[in-house]
Amino acid sequence: MSTTISLPGSENHEARIVMRAIAMSCGVVLVGTVGFMLIMPDWTLWRAIYFTLITITTVGFGDEGISENGQKFAAFLLVTGIGTATWTLTTVVQYAVSYQFDWQRRMKKMISTTSNHIIVCGFGRIGRTICQELAESDVRCVVIDRDEDRVAEAVSNGHMAIIGDTTDEKILRDAGLERARGIVCVTSSDAENVFITLTAREINPKVMIASRANAETSARRMEHAGASLVVSPFLTAGVDLARAIVKPHLAELLRNSQRSDGDFALSEVLVEAGSVLEGQTPRTYGQEEDSIAFIAIKREGEGTIYRPGGQETFRPHDIIIAAGVPDALARMSKTARQVRGKQKLVHA
Repeated sequence: MSTTISLPGSENHEARIVMRAIAMSCGVVLVGTVGFMLIMPDWTLWRAIYFTLITITTVGFGDEGISENGQKFAAFLLVTGIGTATWTLTTVVQYAVSYQFDWQRRMKKMISTTSNHIIVCGFGRIGRTICQELAESDVRCVVIDRDEDRVAEAVSNGHMAIIGDTTDEKILRDAGLERARGIVCVTSSDAENVFITLTAREINPKVMIASRANAETSARRMEHAGASLVVSPFLTAGVDLARAIVKPHLAELLRNSQRSDGDFALSEVLVEAGSVLEGQTPRTYGQEEDSIAFIAIKREGEGTIYRPGGQETFRPHDIIIAAGVPDALARMSKTARQVRGKQKLVHA
């Protein structure tokens, strides 16, 4: 998913240098092994390899009872082998370090050109689920985690990611917080989530902040710190269980709406300015997509219109809450982003 920003062929050149260094070290071991076997005919292959290795690594467990010619050859191997081994080790380490820095540099460059994305602080179980849902909704996300293995996992899953402290203002800026549409705080520490909320609200006053809280007192602090939405996984689980007992049919319907392969879904659609959907009404659009039910329209400066009438006109920046067939909702979301006159709406 990343793009290379180094000079053309520079990485291949560095890789060739590393391979050349390794080949030279293997050549030294081969020459030493063959030389000792010729000078010491009674030695086995393993003994010749072993003595070559302890010679060029300067470990030296004795002369193994070799002849004078063998000692001379060992001295020659010691002088040439140490230099080769040291150069090989230095080259490999330098390549590994430069590759790591180059990877981080490429990732930061990619993030610097990204906007309207979601920043996910913490790539634990909840963070993985959030990133997966965002990817299925075609929303780009940037993961921040101090654990290198988790960051590597996020990258392998196709997400942009940064290794660092989620409470570090510089790291949040590197993740593009000024250009982000939202940030999700789902680290395992409530205190850390509160601090991220405070910092994020200071950097970008308009950003949507969703935060995880394990304790009720932490939830209040996050709201005071500027969180737009605070979710407690334990409280949510309790509500879901209670709903499943008291209203099982409703719980089943809501659960099916969350499944990507279900035949019913709930969704929200943002009407872009100048899009094909702008100016239409629930009635006119419903004639094209009769499998969608409009639940509410959240309008800037006017609050929320529940059960909008058929003649209610969709305006720019309206957020439409609707239910229906997932494919139909996806088409409506695409329509809301299409600029009028540039693309035609195609219905399956």
